[in-house]
Amino acid sequence: MKSYLCWIFIVISGVLVAQERWVLDSDKSLITYEASHFLHDWEGTNQNVKGVLIEGEDVFDKIAIAMYVRDFDSKNSSRDNNALEILEVLQFPKIEFFSDEIQKTDQQLKFSGSLNFHGIELTQILNTDYSQKQNQLVLKGGFSLTLSDFEVPLPSFMMRKMEDEIKLKYELHFKKLDR
Repeated sequence: MKSYLCWIFIVISGVLVAQERWVLDSDKSLITYEASHFLHDWEGTNQNVKGVLIEGEDVFDKIAIAMYVRDFDSKNSSRDNNALEILEVLQFPKIEFFSDEIQKTDQQLKFSGSLNFHGIELTQILNTDYSQKQNQLVLKGGFSLTLSDFEVPLPSFMMRKMEDEIKLKYELHFKKLDR
């Protein structure tokens, strides 16, 4: 029995040692949304993104990204305050993405995971360019999101609602944690 427990401990230790952890550098990372209304376009940026990426043997196993809705800044406080009310930020304060299905090619990663926004979780596939130098990893990409899929009521101005689709762009800088 003791030898069986020792073997389990050795296997678990080996698995933990084989995993590398990458932490998101919030000072360098950002996520930007672009939205439209027939009168004008605007964008908002969140520079307070948190995240972690787990790497196994030569392959990434998991990624988790989280941010607060309140941290998006469109440089228009009235618009931002209105967005916080529409997005019911007191009830749904965070946006989260998690994936444990990651495919790697030469310079791209494909994440198939769940995006939780406005209290609704949907599957999202992200094709991401990446570059890696020693202990630094940068993920860059973008995708579109349909607000009505997340039951977000579209605000209107001059009797016309804003566009239902918004575009998201991200640049995420990770640093490998020392052991």
